Amino acid sequence: MILIIAVLLFTGCHDPDLDQTFESPFGNDEVVVMVDYLSCPDVFYDGECIFEYDGPGFNETVYWDVEWISEDEIRLYIPGSRWTNQVYYIDIPR
Repeated sequence: MILIIAVLLFTGCHDPDLDQTFESPFGNDEVVVMVDYLSCPDVFYDGECIFEYDGPGFNETVYWDVEWISEDEIRLYIPGSRWTNQVYYIDIPR
């Protein structure tokens, strides 16, 4: 019972220490990756959530990175990781 309550408390709780801001190559735009306590990312552009991770959480701290493919698309991934299947291509809304 205590374990279930602990999982429910931590699921979806935002960890501000893991927030990262990524600027576009030309410096015109930026996205913010907000991570919860289970290292699940949400991506924000202009204050609007443009990507919500719907997979399972991680049992360790995972750091996400962003690669700008173009001014209109990013790649969200875990660098140098055994989770090579954790790659997401996200369009920037215009």
